[in-house]
Amino acid sequence: MGRIQITSEKCGECHGPYALGVKMGNMIFTTQIGTDKTGEMVPGGMTEQTKATMENAKAVLEAAGASMADVARVTIYISDINLIPEMNAVYKTYFEEGNFPARCCTQCVKMVDGCLVEMEFTAVMV
Repeated sequence: MGRIQITSEKCGECHGPYALGVKMGNMIFTTQIGTDKTGEMVPGGMTEQTKATMENAKAVLEAAGASMADVARVTIYISDINLIPEMNAVYKTYFEEGNFPARCCTQCVKMVDGCLVEMEFTAVMV
């Protein structure tokens, strides 16, 4: 089973030694933040960054032949635990009601470049 690097023109380029997404067998891994296609953080707050994060993840999954329905697990790092309701309001719209992935959400106080939320996605194509 080989490792395939996933890229998408809908996402900004990586600014470090990491992949936009990786596919191994029937599994896809991607970690996203709320950046635009130029790699800059989107303006606004938690709502805007969550939407951009989810759109970036969706783009990577689609580039790998998957969809948000294939997401099995999400790990969320959030700058302020009190912003979970605002993040959830956007997050839940990307999944079918009653078919949410497993999830962990933890506060992370020092995040890069004004980032308010970062999410790790694991998808399994069946």
